[in-house]
Amino acid sequence: MATKKKGRIAPSLDLDLLTETFAEQIASGDQACDAIVSNEALPPLLNPRGQPVRIDRCVLRTVTLSDARAQRLRVQDTRIEGSDLANIDLTGSSLERVEIVSTRLTGATLVEAKLKSVLFEECKMDMALLRMARLERCFFERCNLTDADFYGADLTGAIFRNCDLSRADLSHARLAGADIRGCRLDGLRGSPDGMDGLIISPDQAALLITLFGVRVEW
Repeated sequence: MATKKKGRIAPSLDLDLLTETFAEQIASGDQACDAIVSNEALPPLLNPRGQPVRIDRCVLRTVTLSDARAQRLRVQDTRIEGSDLANIDLTGSSLERVEIVSTRLTGATLVEAKLKSVLFEECKMDMALLRMARLERCFFERCNLTDADFYGADLTGAIFRNCDLSRADLSHARLAGADIRGCRLDGLRGSPDGMDGLIISPDQAALLITLFGVRVEW
């Protein structure tokens, strides 16, 4: 049964129902449901017609990519762990009630993606592109987000815990209610117009003042 953590809804998964038919389902149709795949390369996530597939109620463990193209992918009630998905192209994709744990997403593209109730935990997401993405009830915990690009993204209410946001670009992002306390912010880029409502810790205030070119004099 799905559980909640500060508003996030966890995947609805019944591990006892999962079969090892992920690749077979993808090969024979446009979706994989109630399946588990471990220790192998994923099949292409676009069908031969170039259309996206759907992944529903699946577990992906220690998988890699055979093809980085996964635009407009639909993923729901799924857990991904210990995998290498570097440079995956998820442009325009939709992820809902998904947990991604200890997974490499270096250079991943999630431009204009829609993420709802998604958890990223201990993921390597340096240089990830989330431009114009929409995030709802999303959590980033202990992730490496150095040089990540959130330009124009809607990060309203997003929670970042103990993440490295060094040199990340938050320019023109919507940040009302977003919480970045405990995160490293060296070289963070942003613009004052989207910072209204951003939650920070007192020790981060001086750095953000410098970011906006504010000079404090006594």
